[in-house]
Amino acid sequence: MGPTRRMQQVEVVDDDHLIAAADGPRTSGRVRRWVAVLLVVTLVLAGAQLVLAARDRATSARFAQLPGALPPVDADVGALWRVDEADLEVLTEGVEVEGGLLGVRTGGDGAASVVSLDPRTGAERWSTPLTDADTVLAQRGARSSVTSCLQVPEADDAEPLVACLVSDALLSFGIRGRLTVTRPPTTSRVVVVDAADGRVVADRTAPPAIAFAVLPGLVAVGLPGHDGHAEVTAQDLLSGEVLWHHSSPRPAVDPVGDVSGFEVVALDDLVAVVEVGSNVTLLAADGTVARERERYDRLSQDEAATRLEVLSGYLAFKPVTTIVQPGRADRRIPGRLVTRTVDDGSLPGIELIEGSRMQARDATTGDRLWQADRHTSGPVLVLRGLVYCTSGDSPGELVAFDGRSGSVVWSANVGTYDQLARLMTDGRVLLVGLTPAEGEAEGSLAAFALADGERLWRVPLPDGLDAAWTLGHVLVAGDDADPTVSVVLGSP
Repeated sequence: MGPTRRMQQVEVVDDDHLIAAADGPRTSGRVRRWVAVLLVVTLVLAGAQLVLAARDRATSARFAQLPGALPPVDADVGALWRVDEADLEVLTEGVEVEGGLLGVRTGGDGAASVVSLDPRTGAERWSTPLTDADTVLAQRGARSSVTSCLQVPEADDAEPLVACLVSDALLSFGIRGRLTVTRPPTTSRVVVVDAADGRVVADRTAPPAIAFAVLPGLVAVGLPGHDGHAEVTAQDLLSGEVLWHHSSPRPAVDPVGDVSGFEVVALDDLVAVVEVGSNVTLLAADGTVARERERYDRLSQDEAATRLEVLSGYLAFKPVTTIVQPGRADRRIPGRLVTRTVDDGSLPGIELIEGSRMQARDATTGDRLWQADRHTSGPVLVLRGLVYCTSGDSPGELVAFDGRSGSVVWSANVGTYDQLARLMTDGRVLLVGLTPAEGEAEGSLAAFALADGERLWRVPLPDGLDAAWTLGHVLVAGDDADPTVSVVLGSP
């Protein structure tokens, strides 16, 4: 009698292998355990990726709000749309509200409208008429209108509004840079529109003016007198009710008709009145003088418009910058401040000073913290504690300094002595707009790693254009040595 054969059940799986049924429970349990482990690992990794993605989105959203910051720009950057002459002022003088570029468009007949353009396509989102045809303004030439628009600062849950000063005044540039009033204002209006759809919210008369500022619920309009002193009137933004009037004393220097530099500027809850004779006065929201008139050599604001930078003593070779900021005592810093085109706030308490070798000074005491070991020039970018600028020590050199110590983190050569370099950023890379080198037909745009200066890509500008730079959050390109905007650039 032959040996007894024990029958064994088998099951067939998808890959055509035979598995003993008796072994099935043990193998199946092991597989289930591994599947469970892999599932947990997958869920953890997926969760981590979601957290990182959410963090990146939040970081990008915060960075996108910084003045001068660009949306993501990649090597496929190209022309998104060409800029018509009529919309040039919208780009150069307008504001960015509700995802649109808002500004004043002057038609061929001299009629003005406030328009909102799509920054990606240039398409008109809406248009609201402000003035009728103007035969003088229609002639263009050197004449320019003072009609302009500003965003209304309001609470986050309020409807987004834009206020426009509509004035019949015309200005003209003359010899030696003099700006004169060729048609004095006889009437002004303040028109408030909804930034989302262009609906007119209010349209009120105002005193004749060539400049204005907007505070929450208040608009201040200003006009220089014949001797250069300032006449400023504040009224309720929506009702037009006059709230107060300020008339400054006659300046020491008679400007003889030159209105260059006359401004009315909002600074938090203050109004800065900048007179033709290089004087600035700060007024509180109720019209009282918050800071007496002071003469200056140069007046500027930081990119976020949170403070005034009043430079004096420059002509006597003893420059001192007085930093005027609401809610804080004035601070005096030796030297002239470097312009920061983008600043993420990562160097609090540090001021950067212009010079052949840039300095950093304590923002409270003015004490020198460090001095660059090479020749540098501004403007600069401040990102993640580093200061990015150009250097004159070698052709087309970029330098990244540690903002706390002044030590060089990296440097890179990007061009030649005859090329002008403009620094920009989208928060991911350092972007450099280069004018054409000798023998080249067009300018270029290059990207460098923020951490180590590695060149990532370089592309020519479209249409043989010479230069690329930023206007607010928009990347633009133009032609000639002193270029005007021709196209808006971006990645598809």
